[in-house]
Amino acid sequence: MSSKSGPPGDIECGTVRSINTVMGDFLANAEARLAARLERVSLDDIARQAQPNPLQPQHGAHHHG
Repeated sequence: MSSKSGPPGDIECGTVRSINTVMGDFLANAEARLAARLERVSLDDIARQAQPNPLQPQHGAHHHG
């Protein structure tokens, strides 16, 4: 019995290759979207949206316990 995708028991069967292709395309698309988003957002935009965490001491504050 022969297999067109490789020797019997080959892990790189057609299904695995198809999944790898789909996941590769997904990751490439996600990276492209992230890069485009980062081009539109500045550090000033991020700083304006940042909210202090009430559970963490503010910069310069000292915790005594």
